[in-house]
Amino acid sequence: MSRLHSTLLALILGTVATAGLFAAVQTVQLGQRASASKPKVAVRELASRQAKLDRWSRSLRREQAKRPPSLPKLPKFAPVAAPAAVPATSAAAVAAAPPPVKYVQARPVVKYRRASRPPTTTTTQSQSSSDDEGDSSDDSSQSDDPPGDDGGDG
Repeated sequence: MSRLHSTLLALILGTVATAGLFAAVQTVQLGQRASASKPKVAVRELASRQAKLDRWSRSLRREQAKRPPSLPKLPKFAPVAAPAAVPATSAAAVAAAPPPVKYVQARPVVKYRRASRPPTTTTTQSQSSSDDEGDSSDDSSQSDDPPGDDGGDG
C-alpha cells in the first residue's frame, strides 16, 4: 500500500472515531439531564394507583381462597353382557394363515477365462492321477469345470 493510501485511511478512521466519541458523549449528557429532572407526579395520583393495586390484590386472594365447584356424579348404567367369543377351530386358523414365504436364490454366475495356452496332456494326467489316489469314484461324474480348463490363472 502506498504512503498516500495509508494516510487517507488513517484520516478516515480518525474522523469516524471522533464522530463516535461525540455521539457517546451526547448520549451520556442526555441521560444525566433526564435523571436530574424528577417526574412531577401528584401525591393524589400515586395514592389512587396504590388503592387500585390493593383492591386488585385483595380480589385475587379471595378468588384463590375459593374452592372450585365439585364435579357432577357419574351416571350409573346397567351392566352390559359381553358378547360370547366364537371359538376358532384349528382348521379355520390354518386356512386363514398366509402361505409360507419361499426364498429363491438365483444360481451364482461364474465366468471362466480361457487359458492363454492350451494345457498339456501330461499336466492333466498327473493332476487326475493325484486326485484319484484317495478317491475311489470314477471319472464319469460331472464336474463344474469347463472342459480344457487346467484350473490355473494364467
